[in-house]
Amino acid sequence: MNLLSKYRHAILVAAFLFIFIAQACSIADKKSNTWDEPAHIMSGYAYATEGMDYLSPLNHPVFGRLLTGILPAALTELDFNKAVKPEGSTGSDFFPYSVKFLYENKTSGDTVLFLARLPNIILGAILGIYVFIWSKELWGIKGAYLSLFFYTLSPNILAHTSLATTDMPATAFFFISAYYLYKLSNNLRPANALAVSVALALAFTSKHTAMLLLPLFAFALIAGIKKDGIKAVPHYLSIILLTYIFIWGIYGFRYHSASPYYQPLMWDKFASSSFMPFFDKLRALKILPEAYLYSIAGVLMGVADGKSAFLMGQYSNAGWWYYFIIAFLIKTPIPTIVFFIASVLYSIVEKETLKKSLILIIPASIIFTVFSLQKVNIGLRHILPAYPFLFTLIGFVPSIKTQSIKMARAVFYGGIVWYAYSAALIYPNQLAYFNELIGGPKNGYKYLADSNIDWGQDLKSLKIFMDEHQIESIKLAYFGCSDPKYFGINYEYLPSFMIPEPQNAKDEIPLKGWFAISATMLDGVYLTDKDFYAPFRQIKPYGNVGYSIYIYRF
Repeated sequence: MNLLSKYRHAILVAAFLFIFIAQACSIADKKSNTWDEPAHIMSGYAYATEGMDYLSPLNHPVFGRLLTGILPAALTELDFNKAVKPEGSTGSDFFPYSVKFLYENKTSGDTVLFLARLPNIILGAILGIYVFIWSKELWGIKGAYLSLFFYTLSPNILAHTSLATTDMPATAFFFISAYYLYKLSNNLRPANALAVSVALALAFTSKHTAMLLLPLFAFALIAGIKKDGIKAVPHYLSIILLTYIFIWGIYGFRYHSASPYYQPLMWDKFASSSFMPFFDKLRALKILPEAYLYSIAGVLMGVADGKSAFLMGQYSNAGWWYYFIIAFLIKTPIPTIVFFIASVLYSIVEKETLKKSLILIIPASIIFTVFSLQKVNIGLRHILPAYPFLFTLIGFVPSIKTQSIKMARAVFYGGIVWYAYSAALIYPNQLAYFNELIGGPKNGYKYLADSNIDWGQDLKSLKIFMDEHQIESIKLAYFGCSDPKYFGINYEYLPSFMIPEPQNAKDEIPLKGWFAISATMLDGVYLTDKDFYAPFRQIKPYGNVGYSIYIYRF
């Protein structure tokens, strides 16, 4: 056996991952910062350099953000105002300063942004390896390659892998935790218990979506006891203890930051909540790091309160139970949906196959169900952790046996070609991907807004469009926290949410010249007058930039 034959699978997997990393790096290079990135990057940098965990803990634990700040901290020299006022405090300058920290520093904003995005790209590749491994264990080598193919070209995975946010860490560590729980239930080895503990700690400190791993842990414990009896219990108890210790370790074994600029967290804002007595007891016992407890309280409050949301021309602060179902159906490539449905239907036939499928279906179902019941409907990214389970389940497709082999092959290879073509067509605008059910991404703004299509990511592309069309100045309504001046854009301000320091703001704007309107502004989601830009919705645009900014010419 020659060397190439011996390592052919490793070489093929490496080739898939090279394509994945190349795509993600290219997308990361072409896109300007999204809404959440400056806050994540500065918070991660502050924790990496100063141990400051209190700047913006309202909704996010610290590790997911640490990943975004670790390379800028290690490889650049940045000015950082340690006295910046935390998010939500009186007179807070946290958000505007985070944008200035990114773009008005010693190192160029583009460099800092790419470095901040790079760890998620690497983590995305690691997640791809786990998808391949789990699919191979369940369905064999052909299924593993199919799962990896769908993962490598997934527009939703690539979109969020290419950003410095907490969505990819949450997705990766959720799946990896579930994988090691599966391994432990099959093999009670201390190494598997340790792997579960590490993965759970990283998941819990990346994003609170990881709380949905608790029922999976319970299922694994029941399965372990059923298989191995009482001897399984010590392994699961050790996981609880080790995960607890690792969470404290990620927070430096401190209840709160030792920074001289530390400011007490604003627990008073939760005073009216019914769960505050419980949190008061946890704080009194110092059962977990304060910032971690605070972030859990913030998420519970946010889920109860909801946020402004848009769905197919409707507006709501309470959301819709079917929001994520519709988002999934129109933002997931059709071949993925077809292969997923085929996997579910055909896996019912055999008991052993159904058992394997349920291992993947249950976690995805928990994610869909819980997020469908809460009130925050601002992006498909919240159910992103379900996708690796779907791709792994798709690995069953090559094992399906049908009466019409020719028809099955036609559907299979047709789906593969269709999927690859869709992936090539949307590049580098994966964040704004919508499938053919609604006519593609050009119609996306009619159905969804915010991080589903327009998260402020296309100011770079707008500048390129202006240069190509020799546009000296454009009338701009922008959804994002960045300042167009960082990208050399000369503009007249239109009502937006939000440009930090509006340029050329006027009481009246004549309907003349070039207009650029972000999709989220076009939908009016965050405007007092939802129909402020309604006249533009009735006009066919001149074109679009990345499907997130629509161009009009009068």
